[in-house]
Amino acid sequence: MVETDASQELAQKLGATQVLSSKPDDLVARVAELLHADPHVPWSGHNWLQDGPGVVYDMVGSTETVETWMRLANTRGTIVVAGVEPPGRFEWTPLYFNELHVIGSNAFGVEEVNGARKHAFEYYFDLVHAGLDLAPLITHRFPLERWTDAVMTVGRGEETGSIKVLLEPSRR
Repeated sequence: MVETDASQELAQKLGATQVLSSKPDDLVARVAELLHADPHVPWSGHNWLQDGPGVVYDMVGSTETVETWMRLANTRGTIVVAGVEPPGRFEWTPLYFNELHVIGSNAFGVEEVNGARKHAFEYYFDLVHAGLDLAPLITHRFPLERWTDAVMTVGRGEETGSIKVLLEPSRR
């Protein structure tokens, strides 16, 4: 969960009403405050909620983010994990205490929305066609010949503030 001024500014520009900290303990504390929920303090010392959001979408999929969402989700809540990172160990006590549902997801399946079944990408294209402007997500542009610079920019995201990096083919 990388937190940069650039990503916070972009979230606000795209319509976010609040941008919360990505630091797990700070995030849990702020969500508890917003929901007027009483956090529990288990032996690990990291607060968790039983009265948090009913559904949480994890677009990162790291052990840190999955653990954080399990600490936040409502009892019998659902965590949809769409992000993918290498596996690792994490504190999963909230999983069984809160009887959580963890669902894996990928962006390459057929989805049903309002009774219509289409490939997920078709829904994304519909959003863009309807006016969703994705251009602000592109923070850096490189000519194709400078692909190594582009990769390094992504790899140093905290330092560079990169969100999406675009490689542009040479124009002849």
